[in-house]
Amino acid sequence: MNQRMNTMLIVSGLAIGLAALPSFAQVAPPPTKPAKEQPTYTPPPAQQAPQAAPQPAAPKPKSAVNVTRSKDKSDVLKLPINVPYPKLAKIGPDGRILRLRQLPDILALRSNPNVGPKSVERIMPVIYSRRYRLELMVIDNLDLYWELTGGLIKNFDISNIDEMGRIAEMLKPLVPSTTLSQQLLNLNILTRVQGGMNQYIVQEYKKAITDEIQVLDAENGLEEVMRFVLEDSILEAEITYNAMLAEAISQIGSLIDEAGFTSPESQALRAFEKDLSSDPGQQFEDLLEFDQAFRKLSFDEATTIFKLMRERREFPEISPTIKTINVLHERKRVAENGFDMLITDPKTGEVIDTRVRDEQGRPIRENKPKSESPEG
Repeated sequence: MNQRMNTMLIVSGLAIGLAALPSFAQVAPPPTKPAKEQPTYTPPPAQQAPQAAPQPAAPKPKSAVNVTRSKDKSDVLKLPINVPYPKLAKIGPDGRILRLRQLPDILALRSNPNVGPKSVERIMPVIYSRRYRLELMVIDNLDLYWELTGGLIKNFDISNIDEMGRIAEMLKPLVPSTTLSQQLLNLNILTRVQGGMNQYIVQEYKKAITDEIQVLDAENGLEEVMRFVLEDSILEAEITYNAMLAEAISQIGSLIDEAGFTSPESQALRAFEKDLSSDPGQQFEDLLEFDQAFRKLSFDEATTIFKLMRERREFPEISPTIKTINVLHERKRVAENGFDMLITDPKTGEVIDTRVRDEQGRPIRENKPKSESPEG
């Protein structure tokens, strides 16, 4: 038991170290506390190091997020989290939180009460250029991607520290240096409140999953959290890879002809050529079968097909699978001056206008009868 606990602590420490690296910035953080079903581990008291003489405090760098905090460590950033918004964590048919197949940072833009259509005009060029770079990353490291998603992460022994380190190194070329939300903040496309809220919505989703894993997987909770962390770190690469498959499946025969491939594995792909169904479930099944056959190609064959496919585009740098982000939902509306969000409290009939806030950043309520509230 003690040996297992020591191993888990080492693995947890390694995970925290990985999460601190720039290339792991978008990974869901490891759990901050053990699940209720797990015994609490109390380490022996550490010896106190001699206190050094106090040094003048260095100026603190400005944060990309409004980081005014209360003295209570459990208090969240002063963001408009009290304004109702659609959560990303939703329960599936099996009673567990559904894993998103789209990038959470993009879905969060729709949930974000502070992001409207005018922001999309500046966001979309970043989405296109980011996907372009992700495509290059996946193509250049396709062998690593295939190995990681072909069962390595799902089946590796988490107590094997050497294997854990090897996987971490394999992941790095497939992980962007920043999340999309942070990139939009860095480019001043999202304001501090917009970007901070987007990051909050994404982390809320990931924390809901890690909390659920700890509770439902009990003894194996830490191990399963680690698998989720590793898989989540390459989610954007996985989305990019699947998008390229979706683009290639309808033209795979002519791509093979253009490449001049004659191997049995490449010729077998002709049987999968089709236009994708409009039904998401059928799309998933078709791409899954196509992916299984596509992985039988050699590295050179697969990367050549992806490169030829990209050269055929009207604009090689722009993926046709990317659609304009719809940031509106039933609680948002477009006003003459751009974008605003008005919410009616179903209990009191009060209208919450998110454009007007008090000194603490909280929306100000306007006492209006329910019948007079604008349609949202």
